[in-house]
Amino acid sequence: MRVLGPAQRFIEAAVIALATSTGLYLVGSVYTDAYYGRMSIEVTSLDLSPPFITLQSAHSLESLLEYPFALLFLYLLYRLLTSRIPRLRSWYDRARQRFGRLFLLIVNLVIVSPLVFAAVQAGIDAGISSTSSVLSEVTSLMASFGSLLVFYVIWLSFGPRQVIISQIRERKLIPIVLLAALYLLDALIATANGAAADAELLLTGEANSSIEINFTMSRGVRNTLPSSGLLLVTARNGNYYVVERQDSPPSGRPVAYVVPFDAVDSARTQRVNEADLALDDLVDEIMDEIATPTAP
Repeated sequence: MRVLGPAQRFIEAAVIALATSTGLYLVGSVYTDAYYGRMSIEVTSLDLSPPFITLQSAHSLESLLEYPFALLFLYLLYRLLTSRIPRLRSWYDRARQRFGRLFLLIVNLVIVSPLVFAAVQAGIDAGISSTSSVLSEVTSLMASFGSLLVFYVIWLSFGPRQVIISQIRERKLIPIVLLAALYLLDALIATANGAAADAELLLTGEANSSIEINFTMSRGVRNTLPSSGLLLVTARNGNYYVVERQDSPPSGRPVAYVVPFDAVDSARTQRVNEADLALDDLVDEIMDEIATPTAP
């Protein structure tokens, strides 16, 4: 048992690390595909590295942490209140005895309701607007897992009479898989929507990173680009990727251009928006304070 204990913990830690890294890469890949696809740029042509793709999941970090943090907050709040106010614990026990299965069903539905509502909203949004084939598959999977989760909490409330959090603490496989799958699918939908919104900010020149670019083509190269109104998206693999600036709301079919480095004699870039110098000023003030000697 002394040998199996550390080995089991090591395997569990390795599985968690693998699942986390895989999930972050999946979220990052959905972000990059939705972001560049919204600007009519095929993401595979950019040949992005796996670390870069994984790093893009940081754009969705807030939405990824909302549900786990909400569950943790409610659980800690419950433990704190019941330890400080014993009446709350007795009230919970009385309500559970009086209403029985119905009370447990309400508690379980409250816990899973954010994910179930997200699945319903994703289905509604998919029916209203056209989505990519990948997002359509994600929406379909969300509906399936959402239905399974609802049926599971109904069975859990009327059968074993347990709260789903207790099942998770006991490391039951079914609730963990259902919640993790639905949570990841919801994160993918939120990631795609956030990426499209970020791309639209760049398209309209409202993003802080929007950069206008003007090309001077090499001699003998025919210039078929617009004379102005081009925004730089990225420069990779020997090509500039630029897109025509759009009025708000931007077109659903923006025009993008791939300009080889060899075809360009020079490129002039300029920020569309004024740089925010507040952070630079703060850093300068801190450095001045550090450099200024103080009297002993």
